[in-house]
Amino acid sequence: MVGLLGKKASNPKEFSPDILFPIKREQQRASLNNINFKGEDIWNIHELLWVDSNDCHHHDEISIVIPCESTNIVESKSLKLFINSLVHKRFKSLLEVKELIKHHIEIVVETDIEINNVYEKLNFKALSVKRGKEIKHLPESTSISETHCFSGFRSLCPVTQQPDIADIFIEGSLSRSDQENIAIYLGDFFEKEAFHELCIEQIIEDLKSFNYAVSMVEGFFERRGGIAIIPIRYFGIKF
Repeated sequence: MVGLLGKKASNPKEFSPDILFPIKREQQRASLNNINFKGEDIWNIHELLWVDSNDCHHHDEISIVIPCESTNIVESKSLKLFINSLVHKRFKSLLEVKELIKHHIEIVVETDIEINNVYEKLNFKALSVKRGKEIKHLPESTSISETHCFSGFRSLCPVTQQPDIADIFIEGSLSRSDQENIAIYLGDFFEKEAFHELCIEQIIEDLKSFNYAVSMVEGFFERRGGIAIIPIRYFGIKF
């Protein structure tokens, strides 16, 4: 894999769609046993700057929604530079900006995508992720399915080894004991080198293999370079 991530790169001096760099999902999923989940990757673009035909600058925020079935994902640094290069074009409206972004990203990921309003983080009382404890996975599922939040999740970028911080949201019928065990399990990712998407796919696969009654896992990773990545994976029908 050869891309821009982890390398010094200057902002483009012209509109640069060719800078977008694909990463094949298949390569990232080699460690997974079963890929029977559904979902999408939401990329919150918080620093979308564009220029209209009168040379007026506009700052907007959008989300890019890529299905998890896509052939490729987009390398985050290349996406950032592509977004930055938009200032070298002139647009009639934000809609025209969105259509251009959609067109070029669909070429890279090889599937249809959506451009929506920025995705907001869920607001739930959180349980802290823990490290350094041994656990036995003995699920005690409850009759009520709820969304549970786990704060302080950390993994490492496999290219730069920089920490990626997230809140993890898990939908499922989980007892208090289940939640505490999952908080400890999530602490095992502290030194794991994996992209955001693979972390969430590994979590939902592992929790299912441990027989926890979970139906959805979302990772709301903190923004870096004006972009926040939120992978969501679920079984069955999205709720």
